[in-house]
Amino acid sequence: MTNVEDVTKVLNELNQHELAQKWLHNDLVKKNLAMSYDYWGETTNIPMTLKEHVIQYLDHAHLLGGIFSPE
Repeated sequence: MTNVEDVTKVLNELNQHELAQKWLHNDLVKKNLAMSYDYWGETTNIPMTLKEHVIQYLDHAHLLGGIFSPE
């Protein structure tokens, strides 16, 4: 099971991304990223690293809105 600390490590690696820096300080976003990553793995059986998953969310944050919104 992916946890907030796992997501924190990935966001730290992606610190050049402005939104990753913002998300780094938002536990609700990190928890949602961890849960969605686990759900993805359980339901699709399509291999993806946590880093790839987070990058997809960063790249599409403007479409996701809500807590993921870049504004």
